[in-house]
Amino acid sequence: MPDELLRAVGLDGRVRAVAASTTRTVERLRVIHDPSPTVTAALGRAATAALLLAASLEKVTRREPMVTLEIDGNGPAGRLLATASPAGWVRATVGNPLAEASLRKDGKLHVAGVVGDDGSFIVTRDPGIGEPYRGVVKLVSGEIAKDLAHYLTESEQTPAAAALGVFVVPEGRVRHAGGYIVQLLGGVSDAEAAELAESVTRLGTVTTRMREGQGPEGWLEQLFPGGFQIVGQGPVCFRCGCSRDRVERAVKLLGENEVRSLLEESLVNPVTLTCGFCKTAYSVARDDLARLLLEVETESKDLRKA
Repeated sequence: MPDELLRAVGLDGRVRAVAASTTRTVERLRVIHDPSPTVTAALGRAATAALLLAASLEKVTRREPMVTLEIDGNGPAGRLLATASPAGWVRATVGNPLAEASLRKDGKLHVAGVVGDDGSFIVTRDPGIGEPYRGVVKLVSGEIAKDLAHYLTESEQTPAAAALGVFVVPEGRVRHAGGYIVQLLGGVSDAEAAELAESVTRLGTVTTRMREGQGPEGWLEQLFPGGFQIVGQGPVCFRCGCSRDRVERAVKLLGENEVRSLLEESLVNPVTLTCGFCKTAYSVARDDLARLLLEVETESKDLRKA
């Protein structure tokens, strides 16, 4: 079954929901980064969360809107970083892919054990027009779904429930992955909110539902037994978007001293730069480094004259 994302509204438009199946996407991330099973679950949850957040952005023509999610916890996995677009693509990386933690008492992967339970949950929304908006809240659990709901409630002032799941089989492959967000937009009574909370509890984990053959539309049917309206639907996938041109621009951003060091290093060893998101390696020839250094020096001189 291909990965997909659904946007919907319920309770006459007073509740917004986004639900996504991301199994193939998260498996692609696992193949790229070769992480431990627990980090696979953490990275998959972060990537799914970024896709769900990005779904609320409008597509514009000036520049592509994006959401970047950073989870900087005190666990051994280090920083998790995921960037997603409302077009349905996501890329993600992690500081220490091989971090591991003991299983929880219920036998499940201990995601908080590798993410940590203290640190920052940071969301940067770039709408494609104007300046990006950055919201920061403290980690409250390290399991990511609870942190996502906490962020939406605290930073964006929209009470929310969130579920994220990644089921990793003993061989390490991702069998199921997905998640959803439900947000109260206003005008929801206490009784309606309580009923929705009960529906969230009855639904249980998304990976359990996926093992039963249920996808995002089925989750929405259980969350909104009174009916809902799908307002958007589309595929999701991994995409990096790196290129040699972008690598060269990144090299220039390092500054004169660092580019000069790379040029000196190229006398002894070939310089290869690897993309942190997709692991594509780019060999940068000495002539190219010399050209980039000249460009950086020229731009720096122009700035000093201005």
